[in-house]
Formats: sequence, structure tokens, C-alpha cells
Amino acid sequence: MPSPVDPSVLRRKIAACRKPPADRPDPAPLAARALGRALRHAAVPFEGLGILPDACALGGAVDLDGALPALPDQGLLAVIEDATGLSGLIALGPGLVDALVEVQTTGRVEPTEGPVRPVTRIDEALARDFVDLALAALGRELTGIPGRDWPARFTYANRVKDRGQVGLLLPEGRYRLLSADVGFDGVARRAPVRLVLPVTDATLTGDPASPAPAADPAWVAARTRILEALELPLEAVLLRLRRPLAEVQGLAPGDLIRFDPADLHSVTLETRGGRALARGRLGRKGGRRAICLAAQEGGTTDPADPAPARPQAAATPQAGPHPPDPATTPARPPSAAVPGIPAVPG
Repeated sequence: MPSPVDPSVLRRKIAACRKPPADRPDPAPLAARALGRALRHAAVPFEGLGILPDACALGGAVDLDGALPALPDQGLLAVIEDATGLSGLIALGPGLVDALVEVQTTGRVEPTEGPVRPVTRIDEALARDFVDLALAALGRELTGIPGRDWPARFTYANRVKDRGQVGLLLPEGRYRLLSADVGFDGVARRAPVRLVLPVTDATLTGDPASPAPAADPAWVAARTRILEALELPLEAVLLRLRRPLAEVQGLAPGDLIRFDPADLHSVTLETRGGRALARGRLGRKGGRRAICLAAQEGGTTDPADPAPARPQAAATPQAGPHPPDPATTPARPPSAAVPGIPAVPG
């Protein structure tokens, strides 16, 4: 019997027939535009804010340690989550937090920025509506962007009070940095906005699921030829016995194991792993021992007790030594037969 095909050879043959994947569209330009539009939408209810997004950009996928240095040292930092529990971060620079507080208390953005101070619970409450509106608008804008590999819709989860623990709040993985710098109409102040977004394994567009492209017929045919050429060793099991362990341990050359001739009428073809593939009866063809395969009727039955059926074809076993004595072979539980095994021509 030919030696089994090396799995590495099989993988190389399949890989040689596979078409290279199509290039993924770059989502950066549309994502940057989406962030700018989302920030302007979020600012509409805040009269006097006059937000002017600028320098919007989407970075490549990096690990968490590569994304965190881009966050501003001060301002509002919060965890955001999508519907499946994936987490990211959003950061508003202190200048934007102060501007949101100012327009809701004095009705305008002050010309000069005050000294940097820690974010309070009141600051968070006054900035929360803007963040919620921005995330909702961004989710709408990102839906349908080709090549997007992060979730579109996030919601505000909780504020990060200890920035030293930021690296412990998110799991290790790949992240994208979506960033913008914002100005304010009529004043020279500027502030950063940063989003750290988790990268998923698959490209997400948010569009209705489309049918998968049809497989290349040439690749399918090549794969079929490779698989059909593989050798499958089969074992013809005539009889299985159960004996006490002490009796088996005491077996010696010349001992006899008795069974009835009827025990040899049924034969099961099995793989080396013990999976039953077909049943039949032991007989003769052309002066040689042969197995007459039985029809598979009414589903699967216990291969140890096959139901009688009309023979369909005969399979002639190769010449060689007889199988080992079943009494010295550990008993295996019967396996379910697989219907639909083709008959072997005589």
C-alpha cells in the first residue's frame, strides 16, 4: 500500500490552487470624514460651541501599547463599548471639556483657555451628552464604509479616573486610533479628540449580508482530485469477543478460542479508528475470499449486529496475513455505519 500523503504536501498543493485574497479597501479617508461629520452633528445642540474639526485621521492597526501614547494627558477619558462587549476608549482634551462647560453655563466659548484642572463629576455630566451624540452620529456615518474592521456603534460606559490603569482596562489585541483636532469659531483655542477602537477579525461594513462569492471551479476540482487520491486503510472485522481479563492474560500458543460458524457470516468494514463504513457477508469470488457488501436500508444500525440485506457488490480483499486474533485485540464499541457507501464492482 502506498505511504500516506504528507499533510504538508497536501497543504502546499491546495495553497497553489487558491486565489490570493483581494486587497481590502482602505477605510481611512471615509472614516476620517465620518469623524468630522459626527463631531459637527454632536455640536448642533450646543449653541455657541462652533466646533471646527480638523486633522481627522485613522491610524493603522497597532497593539494597545502603541495606541495609548496618542491619548491626551489631561481631559475626559472614558471606556466605550459596543453591543457585543468589545471595549475601546474615547478621550476629549481639556480644552474641549472646558468649552462644553462654558457654553452650557455662560453661553459662549471663552477666548482664552483656563489652567488645566482635573475633570470633575460635574464636568463629566456636562460633557456626557456631547459624547453620546458624537458616538451615535459616528456609528451612522461609519455604517457601510468598505474595509472597516472595527465596530461602528459604541456607547459610553464609564469614566477612567486613574489613567495609570488604562492598560488594564482593555484586553490585549489590535486597535485603531481615530483622531481629530477641533477648534472653535471665533477663538484660537484647540483641543484633541481621540478614539481607540478594537479591531475585529473580519471586515465589517454594516450592510446586509451578501451571498458569499462562488468558489473557483478550478480550485474545487483540484482539491477534489487531491482528496480522492488519498489512501484510506480499511479493516474487515469478522468477530469481536469479550473474555475475562484473567483468561486473556493466560492465553498461550496452542490455546483454542471457540466460536460458531454463524459468527463469521457478518463482516464490518471499518477505518483504523474504528468507524464503521459498510457491512457485508463473507463469501468467495473467483476462488478468493471476498466480502459481499450489503445494502444500507432504513438508516444506520449497530454494526455488531447487522440486519440481513440483499448483497449489492463484492469487494475482494488483498492477499496477505490474516488479521490478529480478536481475543488479543481490545474491544471497541460499535460505531454507526455511514450510509451511501458506493458498491465496489466485482
